[in-house]
Amino acid sequence: MKLADNLKRLCKLRGITLSKLAKEAGVPSQTLHNWTIGRRSIDPEQVKEVAKCLEVSMYELMFDEDDPYQMNSGEILSEIFSGDVRVTLHRIKKK
Repeated sequence: MKLADNLKRLCKLRGITLSKLAKEAGVPSQTLHNWTIGRRSIDPEQVKEVAKCLEVSMYELMFDEDDPYQMNSGEILSEIFSGDVRVTLHRIKKK
């Protein structure tokens, strides 16, 4: 159960309790408690807010891995200048 383990680990790493995290994220503390014991129904918006408070991506919170779909600006520039990528820019007309 990755979410349960990750949530406990990240809280411990940041020195924050589930109650404090719940308050900061605007998520009921019972919801976080249920996530940690594996009894959960997951609302993506709640996961998003918890991940934001823990300063990780939703993907990392859920799966304990870097998000394979998210690149940082250095990686993007490296890809662009490698010659293996074609980038097309389009001007967006404002209404």
